[in-house]
Amino acid sequence: MSTEQAQETDITQQAESAPPVDDTQQVTTPTATTTTQRVKNPRRVAAGRMVAERTRRAREQQRKAAEAYLAENKAKAATAAPELAPTSEGGEKKHSGLNTTQWLAVGRKDRH
Repeated sequence: MSTEQAQETDITQQAESAPPVDDTQQVTTPTATTTTQRVKNPRRVAAGRMVAERTRRAREQQRKAAEAYLAENKAKAATAAPELAPTSEGGEKKHSGLNTTQWLAVGRKDRH
């Protein structure tokens, strides 16, 4: 055996007896060295605040309009006269005996 072959067998034996390498861990950079802060654009921040304020005001106006609408409808319902139930003495509606589907079917027959 030559010295080269002996070295190769020693290397392969060491590789076989070495514990397996854990390749599931992700390599990351240390956070202590990358502590740069992001500089915010003051115009963009101001624009975002303006949009948020405009949205808040619009939502408030919409809520107030909805409350006023509901209050108005509730007031109308309270002041409206209740409907009288029809009496059995001649106050009944006269029905033709056909419903909507039957009337449509009659209309189709007339066309053909």
